[in-house]
Amino acid sequence: MPLSAIQKGAIGQFAFLAAALVTGRGQIEVYTPAADNEGRDAEVRRHLRRLAGIGIQVKIAFGLSKTGGRRKYLAVTFSIPKTRLRNDPRLWYFIGLYDERQLRLQDPVFLIPSAVLHRLARRGKNRRGIQFDVVANLSPSSRDQWSPYRIALTDLGKRLLEIIDQAPLSTSGEASRFPADGLLLSRAMLRGQRQLRTAPIDQTYDLIRNAVLARISLSAWYEGHLRLFSPFILGSKAGDPHVLAYQFGGTSHKKLAPDGSPENWRCLRVSELTEISALPGLWHAPRKGRSFQHCVDQVDVSAGRPSSARPRLRRAA
Repeated sequence: MPLSAIQKGAIGQFAFLAAALVTGRGQIEVYTPAADNEGRDAEVRRHLRRLAGIGIQVKIAFGLSKTGGRRKYLAVTFSIPKTRLRNDPRLWYFIGLYDERQLRLQDPVFLIPSAVLHRLARRGKNRRGIQFDVVANLSPSSRDQWSPYRIALTDLGKRLLEIIDQAPLSTSGEASRFPADGLLLSRAMLRGQRQLRTAPIDQTYDLIRNAVLARISLSAWYEGHLRLFSPFILGSKAGDPHVLAYQFGGTSHKKLAPDGSPENWRCLRVSELTEISALPGLWHAPRKGRSFQHCVDQVDVSAGRPSSARPRLRRAA
């Protein structure tokens, strides 16, 4: 008798929990909710720390996709009721392949922010809700839309810890909901650390500004394309807010060059960026930075240096 969908889900969930504990080398705690009403199969946090953790939704394939010829593809399909769809920076998807013969997960695996997966994998509606299809090329040389989130199974714990440590700096387009008797606690800011602005005048500009200071990548729609990028310089050009960004994923009018190429620099108008979400733990920079740039002439903040009380004028040679 073949395994049922519920049995496969349980196997995948416990395989993730075991892999996270082993590769976390004693620094990770994992919990399984008694009822999965919030779209998460596990809660992950640092061991013996009071910092907020992250939620993980596990999706496991039990065989390679038969589409794609000789290439190996991992494919998972699932549906989520519209009322339970959450683009939360603290919610991530774990996507992997389970080998029934070897009784273990196979390399590589994927950790994908919920906002990114919900945009890139959305395929329409069915009677169960919104359908999502993730089809990832497992080739080490692949540069498909999922490759930025591919990791070796042995690095799972390390990557989870990076995401957890970045989570307190995450920004979200969703309003936080707290119980009426809840108390919000946070760590004190250490002397010398850069302060993030928390009372924005303009929500979009301030979200990008925080990302530049914290070196957090973003996803956003711009001129009809979903772009994944690391913002380096934010300011204005002739009085119009612009951001100089390095795009490492998504699409563009011009096909993206290999990661690290200077051809992937983009000058984006802040007013035209929509549906912005943070991608904590990700940061892509070219191998050789630009000495000069034409995107911003009045610099507010830069990822390479702290902001100055006196605006600096930076012009191309």
